[in-house]
Amino acid sequence: MESTLFRAIKWTRKFGGLVFFDLNLPLSLWKSRDETREIIKKAWHEADIIEVSRSELEFLLDEDYYERKRNYRPQYFAESYEQTKNLQEYYHYTPEEVAPLWHDRLKFLFVTDGTIRIHYYTPSFDGSVIGTEDVLITPFTCDRTGSGDAIVAAILRKLTTCPEMFENQDVLERQLRFAVAAGIIAQWTIGAVRGFPTESATQNLKEQVYVPSLW
Repeated sequence: MESTLFRAIKWTRKFGGLVFFDLNLPLSLWKSRDETREIIKKAWHEADIIEVSRSELEFLLDEDYYERKRNYRPQYFAESYEQTKNLQEYYHYTPEEVAPLWHDRLKFLFVTDGTIRIHYYTPSFDGSVIGTEDVLITPFTCDRTGSGDAIVAAILRKLTTCPEMFENQDVLERQLRFAVAAGIIAQWTIGAVRGFPTESATQNLKEQVYVPSLW
């Protein structure tokens, strides 16, 4: 599959296409972590747009560092510390932190964590779009697999129909909120239906989740 992949990338480049890399990291299928990083690096540097989860980003950067950061407990702390500690899940990595993974070809790096938040990085700006931690209708929030796929599909859809996302940060954030809404719908319907939500259904939910100024 590796040779087929890079042949496809070669033909994509020939006809002026962009390469979108959605990393899927089942470590149990790899011989070692070092081998995993080396194989990923080869595809990573061919990609124009990349989407990774928060845990995948930390794996590629320095997972030991982030594990220590999550488990850090100061010697003196307020009673509310355990509550504020959970806010680390919302941490926005700085451009300097993700710089070791950046390369000249890269136009977008998206870091996702289900529908909670989408972080984005471009050569010109970075930021994050706030989503929702819990599904708005049902309590079944444990499986983020479907929501992640729907978010990626929505991002791809909007990148092809709204090219201004590449240069305009406001347009980018508005379309990423659309992706969040797609992920929420996917969480509702896991196990009930197949396929991704329609654009009209996603837009309708986006208008219910966010105030009009954010549409």
